[in-house]
Amino acid sequence: MVLAGALLKMGGYGMIRLCVTVFPQVAHSYAPILVALAVVSVLYGAAVTMRQTDLKRLIAYSSISHMGYVLLGIFALSQVSLTGAALQMFSHGFITG
Repeated sequence: MVLAGALLKMGGYGMIRLCVTVFPQVAHSYAPILVALAVVSVLYGAAVTMRQTDLKRLIAYSSISHMGYVLLGIFALSQVSLTGAALQMFSHGFITG
């Protein structure tokens, strides 16, 4: 469980470091698509989480929703949203263990 949580955060950190800082023009061009996918991820993860009875599945679908918020924060492409995405990754790691 700890390894899965660390891998999720590494993906978010990689998106911040690679997409936003190294390829900013590409990030701006793909931002609307990725924001739409992030919103779908947040809504789907939250809807499926509400129906779960198994704790592991509940945490997994909750993680999908949380990482959707991170993706939304990354591709809002402002300094405040990047800080919020990093804070969301930290809080998600703290909550899930």
